[in-house]
Amino acid sequence: MAIDDLPLRSDPASSSSTGTPAAPPERPGGSSPVRWVVVAIIALAAGAGVTYWWMTRARPSGPVPPPTTAADSTRTSTRPQPQPMDLPTLDGSDALFRELVGVLSRHPQLARLMATDGLVRRAVVAVNQIAEGRTPSAQLTSLRPPTRLTITGGEEGAIDTRSYQRWDAAVDALASVNPAEAAQLYVNVKPLFDAAWAELGHPGGNFDTALTQATDVLLATPVPAGEPVLLRRPGYYEHVDPALRSLRPVQKQLLLVGPDSRARIERWLRAFASALDLPITG
Repeated sequence: MAIDDLPLRSDPASSSSTGTPAAPPERPGGSSPVRWVVVAIIALAAGAGVTYWWMTRARPSGPVPPPTTAADSTRTSTRPQPQPMDLPTLDGSDALFRELVGVLSRHPQLARLMATDGLVRRAVVAVNQIAEGRTPSAQLTSLRPPTRLTITGGEEGAIDTRSYQRWDAAVDALASVNPAEAAQLYVNVKPLFDAAWAELGHPGGNFDTALTQATDVLLATPVPAGEPVLLRRPGYYEHVDPALRSLRPVQKQLLLVGPDSRARIERWLRAFASALDLPITG
């Protein structure tokens, strides 16, 4: 499986979950869908956190639900309890999200993301595709890096480390969302995510399952010994190292954000998963 930042080729099945046609392949030199790895996480964080201002303005009163199982009584969970809240319908949730995410974070990348439609559904599909090891490029089309991937050689070479700067703004946007606050807010709006998850063929399902699987896939991406060496192919790049070439598409693309940005993403994911008490393995 080749990686293709000229362009990074999206897998044909990536749009099958929603019936949305996959985006046509870009000409050589196009921008990489690796951005969707970061954007999908940002979308989820934004969707989870947009009610922060709402909560702080009018916190509902009432007792915290008691533990319901023996395990709950012997173990203190880090997961926040959901607070009663009148949520809009899934179809009508965009307007509220757009209004409140501006209070959660003023980062311009988040503002651009909020200009799209079907925010919860897009986030759910993106996370589902990451959980399956795919790249959700067809679901999130509003954000693109300003520059293209380059390598240090002609037909073969290490990634030019200056290419990693393409992801600075997107990763900064993710880091602008506090993971603990996002966790509290996610449990409050979780019915919307569960509803969108059910539409994908998981009736009665729990979107935590997809969150856990997607986090595990990303955290399982190996750390290369050095800068990955790429081969230039007609319209795409691929790894020289067979071990890296055999990774899942979303993992190969995560490598292209660079070690520093990747470390920031992984720290955020672990903090978010810990706050939600998700049983991740990474």
